[in-house]
Amino acid sequence: MNVLLVDDQEIIIDSVKKGVRWELLPVEEIYTATSSLEAKLIFTNFEVDLLITDIEMPLMDGHRLTKLIKEDDELKKIPVVIFSSLVNEEMRRKGEALGADAQLTKPEIGHLVEAIDRLIDQSR
Repeated sequence: MNVLLVDDQEIIIDSVKKGVRWELLPVEEIYTATSSLEAKLIFTNFEVDLLITDIEMPLMDGHRLTKLIKEDDELKKIPVVIFSSLVNEEMRRKGEALGADAQLTKPEIGHLVEAIDRLIDQSR
């Protein structure tokens, strides 16, 4: 399984990479991107099995990225986790409408691990 972490703040990417015990999960590769546009390039060049994205990013936000993934016939099977400080009831409804598989508020790393485990189990 290959995971893509998308956040415009490197410190968040680093904390997720260090905060999750990836070695306990069937993860082969962790790709990172600091923008949704960079994430789109990764999707075209590498196999991605799970996306973890922030909402607020320059140029294209995580909601738009989620929409693009979920509207693509080949990519829509990829679970999308929105991991953002902006997750409130309104944003949660928007994420659900766009097809996000899980939405968590930063810095809920423990809950992120639970969501990843659940989504990995569902994809098997």
